[in-house]
Amino acid sequence: MQPRYMNWLIPALALLKICFHLWFYDSLEPHRDELLYFSLGTHPAAGYASVPPLVGLLAFLLMKTIGFSALAIKIIPAILGGAILWLSASICKELGGKTFAQLLTVLGVFLAPVFVRPFYLYQPVCFDIFFWTLLFYFTILYLKSKQDKFLILIGITAGLGILNKHLIVLLLISLIIAFLVSNERKLLRKKTFLFAMLLCIAIASPNIVWQLSNGLSGIKHLSALNKHQLVYLDRANFLKEQLLLPGIFFLITCAGFGALLFYKQLKNYRLLAVAILVVIIVLLLAKGKGYYTAGVFPLCLAAGAVWWENLLKQWYLRAAFTTLLAGLSVFLIPMGIPTDTPENLAVYFKNFTSKYGMEGLLRHEDGKIHSLPQDYSDMLGWEELAKITANGYSQIPDKSRILIYCENYGQASAVNILGKKYGLPEPVSFSDNYYFWAPQSIPPTTDAFIYINDELGEDISHLFTDIKLVGKISNPLAREYGTQVYLCRKPKTSFSQFWNKRVKEIESPFQ
Repeated sequence: MQPRYMNWLIPALALLKICFHLWFYDSLEPHRDELLYFSLGTHPAAGYASVPPLVGLLAFLLMKTIGFSALAIKIIPAILGGAILWLSASICKELGGKTFAQLLTVLGVFLAPVFVRPFYLYQPVCFDIFFWTLLFYFTILYLKSKQDKFLILIGITAGLGILNKHLIVLLLISLIIAFLVSNERKLLRKKTFLFAMLLCIAIASPNIVWQLSNGLSGIKHLSALNKHQLVYLDRANFLKEQLLLPGIFFLITCAGFGALLFYKQLKNYRLLAVAILVVIIVLLLAKGKGYYTAGVFPLCLAAGAVWWENLLKQWYLRAAFTTLLAGLSVFLIPMGIPTDTPENLAVYFKNFTSKYGMEGLLRHEDGKIHSLPQDYSDMLGWEELAKITANGYSQIPDKSRILIYCENYGQASAVNILGKKYGLPEPVSFSDNYYFWAPQSIPPTTDAFIYINDELGEDISHLFTDIKLVGKISNPLAREYGTQVYLCRKPKTSFSQFWNKRVKEIESPFQ
């Protein structure tokens, strides 16, 4: 029987987790991906080439109800962070964890890196962790009670999860394999299980139909991702990241995975460890990104907390262990969430890397070491870009004659979302989903062109007589530092003919 105060303490701590994330909601600007997902919300659909529809549809609802703001971006991830805390503590309780184990789980959800940054950013990963954890929770409840209602809840959760990220299908297949090789395999013959599967498919069907109607764009995106990114990932780094993602709490998550496999008290849940093992093996072989496993960490954390609770009986050992975990984690919080100004964060990372030599934290996709982690650099410069673009836009009296072009989706999304308050129209780009929104032709009267890129292309410089540099992003900490905005006027030949021909030559970014 757990103390009665735990009935209100866990929800209170979940609320505190939400407040913790929202406290820093405007420390930096929106992330380039957050701006993209809100741009998807301006084109609500049953699917997109790079992601299923959930993030776009929720962004659409947010903009229609509370409008776009820094707080609107962060509110759903923060709420999901609180939900993960409550779910993880509930899983711990269902696994037999008492007060210390549940509080140890809560501490991990508060401080482990894998639970900090994902619930600060509006991205599919925060929803993914939530749906994976909910699936594990309902599976545990079914294994304990054998009540069919939990199978129905599993089906609903799986369907919603597919609408967020197709990666959850890997977990579903892994769970089916785990049930097949366990004594619980009779579940797979139950009518309720089959109904739950059909329910899952029915919920996910809008995206399934969209995929079929759009040439399986999701599979093409996955193929392009594998061709251009995943193929370069290292399997050894994938395994190393499984230890780095939870930080010092790897002492608990590793113990949790081992406990699910071998600990007598958790023998009824061994199949969950088998499912986790299948997930890890598949991602390892497929050269998946390290964070793709993020959804298994709440379960491993909860199971590990149960094991440590039974190992550490004396209060002073528990106090020492908790102090060790908290002490080694608190000073790492700025790595997961921007707790200060960009300039102060740059000083923090400079001091940290010079002392501990972990320069990899500051390595960007270009292979170079920068002053801030890439995610933080991706949260700077966008407001300045929107203002510069608005300045150029204001110099053309007849707005119907202007076309705004952005080289990448971050620039396009900044102009599209942040530029609304300056009266900017949606820009054109061939990056990410903007490729599908780009006009195949433009009016012949179009003779003004705002061009946003890191340099002025030769074709553009030869096409216009009057080219003016309106401005460029000046923040050296921004990943888009130096990105330039040009106002191009007086085309030497028909700009619309040039555009209409050029647009046909552009290949899909998902090839």
